[in-house]
Amino acid sequence: MSLWRLELLRMVRTHRWTIVVGVYALFGALGPVTARYLNEIVANFAGGVEIVLPDPRPVDGVLQFVSNTTQLGLLAVVIVAASALAIDARPEVAAFLRTRVSHPAALLWPRYVIVTATVVLALLAGTAVAWLLTTVLLGGLPAGPMVIGTAFGALYLAFAVAVLAAAGAVTRGMLPTVFAALAVLILLPILGVLPPVQPWLPSHLVTSVVALLEGEPAREYLRAAGVTVALIPLLLLVAARGLERREL
Repeated sequence: MSLWRLELLRMVRTHRWTIVVGVYALFGALGPVTARYLNEIVANFAGGVEIVLPDPRPVDGVLQFVSNTTQLGLLAVVIVAASALAIDARPEVAAFLRTRVSHPAALLWPRYVIVTATVVLALLAGTAVAWLLTTVLLGGLPAGPMVIGTAFGALYLAFAVAVLAAAGAVTRGMLPTVFAALAVLILLPILGVLPPVQPWLPSHLVTSVVALLEGEPAREYLRAAGVTVALIPLLLLVAARGLERREL
């Protein structure tokens, strides 16, 4: 059995894919519903206090979806990716697999590709659900910004998985990998409070679909996309060299 088939079967048979797909699909459904009935929801919890909110717009359905997946969705991605990319977390299994390949780095590529494909498919599924329900409940959305913004979001997820791969090669164990990757992914938006830095950060891509729907041009995200495309192979190189040099 090839490593590619092994990783695909591992993702499917352990049902790890259901975690990220389920989370994104759930928030894809909840986002438009929450945006549509936000006034009613707030009124039920206001305790008799009258709170007037503006009428929901179609973009609000996608905004709710992106807001939820930026936090809990990314956490699901980190956990699923760490379970695959913390390659040496189980030394006995890692030792066995290393004897089946000419270079330890060969264990990395199938895992990275399969995990990335899974999380991108989860994003596409969640976006499709959010787009459909938003159209039904709030109104139509332009296809161009939705497609381009989703592509930027997929690129960010590929970057996030690459961060996990590098963290898994530098640290040892699943929990240290999760914490190290989360530290990096949380630090980036914090750095984004600096206006000169924000347009260059991969995290700038996360909410791009909302900004594009509100009329911001796609060229505003080309710098972040370029930096992200450059960082992904660098992170994978760090991961590969870490696996090559590590002794079990």
